[in-house]
Amino acid sequence: MIVEDAVYADFRDRLAEDITQLQVVDPAAEATLVGPVIDSGARAAALEAVGASGGRVIVGGSALDAPGYYLAPTLVELDTPSGPLASEEVFAPVAAVLRADSPEQAVAIANGVRFGLVAAVFTTDLGRALRLTEDLDAGMIRVNAPTSGVDFYAPFGGAKESSYGPREQGLAARSFYTESRTVLITP
Repeated sequence: MIVEDAVYADFRDRLAEDITQLQVVDPAAEATLVGPVIDSGARAAALEAVGASGGRVIVGGSALDAPGYYLAPTLVELDTPSGPLASEEVFAPVAAVLRADSPEQAVAIANGVRFGLVAAVFTTDLGRALRLTEDLDAGMIRVNAPTSGVDFYAPFGGAKESSYGPREQGLAARSFYTESRTVLITP
């Protein structure tokens, strides 16, 4: 998450508090919000990404002593937009937060990543949000909504190394999943 300086400290502290409240229990339990990762290698890779990214672990950052491959929900405060947490997809309960001096710097940091599947902009200023969407290099940009849970009617696909081009879902699915055929009949 790239957060503008004016709200950074408050955002980071509230997020850290919320992360400490996440339930990490049996995935079959309805209260579960965080389950295990797929195997020991995935957990080791996530912990390695946390360690290799620099910055400061605010919450979590360790394996849990539980049956399965659990990792404590983790928040890392990054100093620079480098390292695996800022540039790679880490499939584990790990989030990184990074400060930006301005919305323009936030966009530059986001665009510096080789992936561009989905981005989110949170603001009370719709005009600012729309201006930022013009500059963000992502296949889908959600305003005041998380990057997960894409609606089935919205064309979905990424930019840069997150996609190969065509969009799926919504009206774009017709082109994605079909092939046109031309038939000419001469009487």
